[in-house]
Amino acid sequence: MNCLYDCLSGNGEVVREGLTFAYAMGKTPISLMNYQHYQLPKNAANPRNQFQGILTLQDDTNQGKIIEVGGNNNLSNYKQAKHLPKFSFEFVQHGSHIIPVTRGLITTNHANWEYILAPGRVWQEKSDNGYSRVSLPFALQEKNANCTWNGVLSFLFKDHGEVSEVSYQVAADTCLYLKFNMWGRLKANYTPKTIANSAVIQRDYEAEVARRMPTRPISQLAEDYPSAGVNIANIGSNQVKQHMTLYGIAYKGVHYVGGCDTRYGVYPYCDVMAVPSYSTSKTTFGAYGLMRIEQLYKGKQSEMFVNQWLTDCKSSNWKDVTVEHLLDMSTGNFNSPNSHVDESSEKKLKEFFEVNTHHAFVNFACNYPRKATPGSTFVYHTSDTYLLGYVLNAFYQDKTSMSKDFWRDEMVEKLWKPLGLSPTMYTTKRSYDTVQQPFTGYGLTYHRDDVIKLAEFLNNDLGQINDEQMLDRKMVNESLNLENGGLIAGRQIDKYNNGLWYYDINGDKSHDFGCSSSTWIPYMSGYGGISIVLLPNNMTYYHFSDNNSYKWSNSAFELHKISPLCH
Repeated sequence: MNCLYDCLSGNGEVVREGLTFAYAMGKTPISLMNYQHYQLPKNAANPRNQFQGILTLQDDTNQGKIIEVGGNNNLSNYKQAKHLPKFSFEFVQHGSHIIPVTRGLITTNHANWEYILAPGRVWQEKSDNGYSRVSLPFALQEKNANCTWNGVLSFLFKDHGEVSEVSYQVAADTCLYLKFNMWGRLKANYTPKTIANSAVIQRDYEAEVARRMPTRPISQLAEDYPSAGVNIANIGSNQVKQHMTLYGIAYKGVHYVGGCDTRYGVYPYCDVMAVPSYSTSKTTFGAYGLMRIEQLYKGKQSEMFVNQWLTDCKSSNWKDVTVEHLLDMSTGNFNSPNSHVDESSEKKLKEFFEVNTHHAFVNFACNYPRKATPGSTFVYHTSDTYLLGYVLNAFYQDKTSMSKDFWRDEMVEKLWKPLGLSPTMYTTKRSYDTVQQPFTGYGLTYHRDDVIKLAEFLNNDLGQINDEQMLDRKMVNESLNLENGGLIAGRQIDKYNNGLWYYDINGDKSHDFGCSSSTWIPYMSGYGGISIVLLPNNMTYYHFSDNNSYKWSNSAFELHKISPLCH
């Protein structure tokens, strides 16, 4: 069969120590193994068989093993944890690649897990007896939450429907409170079927890959900028390596990448490794969303009071609270003025984070007592950002029609697709009811290329796409140039404004950046240890980790050597 895309040059002579033909056919015991056995081998040949149709896994409730890692002892709270959700999905092969027809977050009936599917590879090995071999990355994401566990599955198939058992392994996570290894092997059915829009899927996938920013290993920074004296070992060093999922830097059109390690070797699909947004979506959805509304309807946000658009917030505490107060988490409605006490309370956990309907979310969010003048005090409330998402959608529907969906019609169609983000970014977690309200404050899933494009959209492109202003320029400028704005967020060297955190590197005691005055660096932050830093020299630095460490000053100091961060 002729190869039509990303053709392979090997002859299929592969020496295989793991995931052998016998293992794939269910003849040997299941085991955890290095992920190198799940990846495309160097001498792989072009596939002889063509996969197009439905792959269905059988007996998913009766198979699989799982072992908690790290000693948090939370696995007992997940009653169905050891088995996968029901799996029956369509796939289209394109050359040596295989593409899920359904991309992004997939809700399931499983008590604990939802799916995220990503494109994988197809190839031929001589020892596979005429079968072609598939390796497919996927992720499990916690239901009603954002913890994400990355895995790979593998199987053998022939054109007319013969298929081996499906082997799978999960051994990488971005989750502070639950880490585990999960593995198994399931019987499967392959039902060949013509996918009506297969040519469109193939074409769109080619475009997706072509639009990714070119990557180089982080070590290449020292070679690309030899006079800077960069110590590569310091980049990412604020995080413990075993807890780091991904980290990287973008500068002058190059994406320098690091991480992608698992407990069993390097993950085979770093480009599509799924990482959770957590609260970085307060920026990429909440802030970008309000900036988009302001660009479309100039001056209207100052008139958008919460109880005008959200009747659930009936009390007078909300009549003078605007959408920008929600974005800044400065509504004046809170229990404790300490910036994080409300967010970490047992009441917040039980009555907001562990519920799943729109009514329950707003019932909690709307019932904080008035303690301060709106706009005067920063108190961290993910519930405020949830209300923001609802008001943005209600306002947008009022200006357009009730059939419109702000996330779909503006964020995805007008921003994400033109930016070239992956289809994984086209979906968001929503309330589990008929309202289907996006979470806004968390619940997105990124690929590493998405992270860079989202950061540069604000930091480098100033909210423009193809020279068209898509985000309100005044809000963009205020976000990147804090000056004397923003509210103190816990410490004097921390501020918050427009859905962004700010850190004064001039007040950093661990490094001497040489700045003559306060230098506020904007960054996005996510639960567990996630930072996306918008450096003022047009660099982006990011890390996704899960050891509750958010610091990034070691990395910033090394990048400061390449291009100064001081004003």
